[in-house]
Amino acid sequence: MNNESKTSKQWLIPLIIIPLVLILLAVYVVLNYANGRPLFALPIDQTATIESNDNDDERLKIANAEIKKLRTKLADQTNILKAKEQEVVRLIAERDRLKKTPTESAAPAAEETVEEKKQATVTDVYSEMAPKQAAMILNELSPTEVVAILEDVDAETQAEIIGKMDPKKAAALTQLIAN
Repeated sequence: MNNESKTSKQWLIPLIIIPLVLILLAVYVVLNYANGRPLFALPIDQTATIESNDNDDERLKIANAEIKKLRTKLADQTNILKAKEQEVVRLIAERDRLKKTPTESAAPAAEETVEEKKQATVTDVYSEMAPKQAAMILNELSPTEVVAILEDVDAETQAEIIGKMDPKKAAALTQLIAN
């Protein structure tokens, strides 16, 4: 029996104690590595540690100065952006104000431009023409030109001329005149 108990004690060391020691060693290595410490600490010169602390302090001061500089730049950019936004709002308000006020011509009605006089003359010619003849000629012009001419003609003459025109062109002209 003594022999059997001795063999069970012999198995205790390789099966329990050795794996336990290996696990503890692995935990030590992992924790030191995770904390950035060397695995085996050797006595080091304290002056080197002080110099590295001074170097760290200098780097920290430089980093803080850079952060302060960037914050100042950010504040300046924010102020510029706010000023631009106010300028945009002011310009939009001015645009809206200008849209609401009717545009008054600088020249009196008696001083029509040469272009308006020509347009009035052309309009008079077409309003005096027979609707069938006017329709034949207007069929050859572009729709925008026809609209410019027909806008100044009275509604009854417009109806007669458009009635004699090509139906497709008459439909297009009707839409342009309506708009």
